Amino acid sequence: MRLPDIPLRHHRTVRTAAALGTGALALVRRRDVSAERQTGLRAGNALANAGLTWLTGSSAFLGRVGGSSGLNEFLEVFTSRDSGPVRYASTPAHISDVGALDSDADADTWWDEHASVTSPAFLNAVTAAAAGAASWALWPLTERLAEKVDEKLPSGVGRGLNAVVNGGIVALTAVLIDKVESWADDVEDLDYAPVEIELPTHIRESVNLLLSQPHPIGQTTAEAVSEQLDTARFVVWVNYPRTEYPGNEPITLAPDQLAEVIGDEDIERIDVYPSASSPRVVPGTQTYPVVGIRDTMDKEPGATSVMELSLSIVNGYLDGISFSAPDSEVRVSDDLPADSVPGTLHPEGLEQESDDAGYWSSFEIIDEEEQSTMLATWPAPDQLTFRTDGN
Repeated sequence: MRLPDIPLRHHRTVRTAAALGTGALALVRRRDVSAERQTGLRAGNALANAGLTWLTGSSAFLGRVGGSSGLNEFLEVFTSRDSGPVRYASTPAHISDVGALDSDADADTWWDEHASVTSPAFLNAVTAAAAGAASWALWPLTERLAEKVDEKLPSGVGRGLNAVVNGGIVALTAVLIDKVESWADDVEDLDYAPVEIELPTHIRESVNLLLSQPHPIGQTTAEAVSEQLDTARFVVWVNYPRTEYPGNEPITLAPDQLAEVIGDEDIERIDVYPSASSPRVVPGTQTYPVVGIRDTMDKEPGATSVMELSLSIVNGYLDGISFSAPDSEVRVSDDLPADSVPGTLHPEGLEQESDDAGYWSSFEIIDEEEQSTMLATWPAPDQLTFRTDGN
């Protein structure tokens, strides 16, 4: 058993039926039937009102505007968004629209996703039932009011006016919903989330060259970092359009989609997730003592600025590659969801992020006057000089 709904693709049919049905129902009067049949008419009127209420609350009528009941957003005001780990359970691929469930699908999955007490489908069903009950209870009063209006107008005019007004309100509501959706499309809804990537070749070569430089203590540290790098996974944080990538489940992006998401994004840091089985570095928390330096022309003619390619290590693991060296929490590849692969966008963040760190642990505000740090502009090996221990 599952709660019914109508897919968005039927919106024209549903909106037309709702407007015409509301107008037609407004034409009915209790004096149209004999006294002994009025109870049946009253019950039919209540059922019709419930049905029309449900119809106007369906996904097909409300469109994307009705994609949320609003209760979840209200409850989130009083609860922490990051109060628990992100859930990565996914809906089966053959479940597409709310209410569209193939015969071989897992009904329990659909129920968990779409039939909770805060879901739009559940609230629509409750609202429809309440409208039907209210229509039954208020029927004598509404009929008396309608009869008084009819008495003051020429025969048939009251009914017709009532039908036009009621049907017109429903039709106007549908038009306003389309307008709201159009306005929403004009304003790009951006969100901020991590995406797993392949480490670009020129960055990997630059890091390898950095690690090949003489270490002030010994090459053991460089060898351990290099081994971690070979098996690590890499993540950057990007802004992405929610309208193109809706939902909260991880999204595997095609190469062209990944290129579009990263696009001209300023990225100052690449988070690194080494394998937990990699050898650890001692001391466990440090900025790697060798730093790559590239002189870059500033936007002011004749001025230069220095950008540093550096590695940060936390708890013995390579934690990040950046032009700066912000401290962050240790991350290993086991912390990433098992089904994440390069090109996977995680709208709800990553599972290992803690309440204290939040989703913004690697976020840095980029001044508009600073140099571009798109991945394509990160230094190639032949653009670097090196400094050891601040010398």
